[in-house]
Amino acid sequence: MARAYVRGYQGKNLSDKESIAACVKHFVGYGAAEGGRDYNTAEISEHTLREVYLPPFYAALREGSVSLMSSFNAINGLPATANPFTLTGILRNEWGFPGLVVSDWTSVGELVGHGIVRDKAGAAQKR
Repeated sequence: MARAYVRGYQGKNLSDKESIAACVKHFVGYGAAEGGRDYNTAEISEHTLREVYLPPFYAALREGSVSLMSSFNAINGLPATANPFTLTGILRNEWGFPGLVVSDWTSVGELVGHGIVRDKAGAAQKR
């Protein structure tokens, strides 16, 4: 399904005037947040993350999606927007994704409230 969405948005070539860039969201574990709350934490084992939550994202990126949006939730206590394991380790290093990663709504600025950084400038750098 993820691959079909990407093909539907982007078509065969992004230079086509009928094409728009796909943005796959919300990376990752958004649906597992405790109590179904956007800002809540998600306790996900690495096994479950790799077997359940990551495959649709991988499929969409392999289909050529040029953009991905991080999610609001925390994964094992660390906000997804500043999670080096998922954003750098998996997305960039393992999968080799060269595309654009955007934040969800105000999630970069909210890293201050999570205690990840001291100010919004630091939050943007951490991202």
